Amino acid sequence: MSKTKKQKNNKKLTSNQYINVADIKNNILYTKDNYVIAFIKVGTVSISTMSKTDINILTKTLSSEFASVKSNLRMLKISKPVDISSLTNSYREMYKNSSDLKQKELLREATMFLHKYSTNGNELENEYYFIARERLNNNSIIEVEKIATSIARKFQAGKVQANICSTEEIARLCNLFTNTTYGNIEVMELEDSISIINEEVFYK
Repeated sequence: MSKTKKQKNNKKLTSNQYINVADIKNNILYTKDNYVIAFIKVGTVSISTMSKTDINILTKTLSSEFASVKSNLRMLKISKPVDISSLTNSYREMYKNSSDLKQKELLREATMFLHKYSTNGNELENEYYFIARERLNNNSIIEVEKIATSIARKFQAGKVQANICSTEEIARLCNLFTNTTYGNIEVMELEDSISIINEEVFYK
């Protein structure tokens, strides 16, 4: 088997592990093969609005924070269509409440443009989730919660938004694996976490 095919098979197998769900409760996912998993959603940072000095400070801060992480990290990258529902709903509300014919025409055209923009499949936004995963035992739930909290705090130290996913958020995340609308889901094993974070999490 070629290296490329082997890598694809490994990625597919890894993805399947995360939809092998036995239960989801108290912000923890339990798998049928006896693992417990916590998810940390990490926000992106728009480096285009940052100075080189600020980028260097951010990189050094996170490098320092993650220097104590000895094991490899796992990360999910999910690409999905841009959600413009709140904006289009706002336009529709303005349209209903407006008596200005010119404004109504502009709002109608803007709504149609946004609808076309969001349904052509070309515009995607990325979501990033770090994964804390331990084999189920007497202490694993406490351990996975401790790891998840630590990862979130490390990002927050660099003023990067990071939050442990709730039970409901985990359920929605799992549903993406069976939703054909979201076909671009990558599971990454981060051997060099900070270099990957620079490329994947900070770029927007």
